[in-house]
Amino acid sequence: MELTTGYLTGHFLLAAPSIADNRFEKAVIYIFKHDYSGASGIVINSVSNHINFLELCNQLNISATGDISKHTLYDGGPVESNRGYVLHTNDFKGRDTQNFPDTGLALTTTIDVIRHLANGTGPKNALISLGYAGWAPGQLDAEMQKHGWLYCKADKDIIFNVPHMMRWQTAINKMGLNVGMIVDYSGRA
Repeated sequence: MELTTGYLTGHFLLAAPSIADNRFEKAVIYIFKHDYSGASGIVINSVSNHINFLELCNQLNISATGDISKHTLYDGGPVESNRGYVLHTNDFKGRDTQNFPDTGLALTTTIDVIRHLANGTGPKNALISLGYAGWAPGQLDAEMQKHGWLYCKADKDIIFNVPHMMRWQTAINKMGLNVGMIVDYSGRA
């Protein structure tokens, strides 16, 4: 897939089988920032096993009056795991909402979006994560050259309608790749 800007903002970053870091095994990462200063994204297929949405609301002193059963928390990555990121449909606009043109997606990091989700007035679809994955300037580009990552245009259907444990395989299939044909090593010719 050809990039028009040279950057991956608004794309999925998919861990190739050669990724040696178990924190990113079969990870699907939504890249919300990629430019000359580095890259940042949230893992969208790693459900948190240490906190749920109700516990988060309680910690933030937010009364949950809406249907909170549909909200799952994700481990967004190893950086700042106490900071929240909400990837959502672009039908909600908060003070710091970042829209991603042509995707129907947005990202909000203020507590306001959690309040809205807790009382049922938030965006139609939302993925709530704690933490993010980050790369220094040029680091992600270097890792991609070593065949550690694949990428494709983000698909909100995969984010919101595909079960988390199937997101990596679904994105790989969308790319038209056969996992058995992806080599698990890198080298130079």
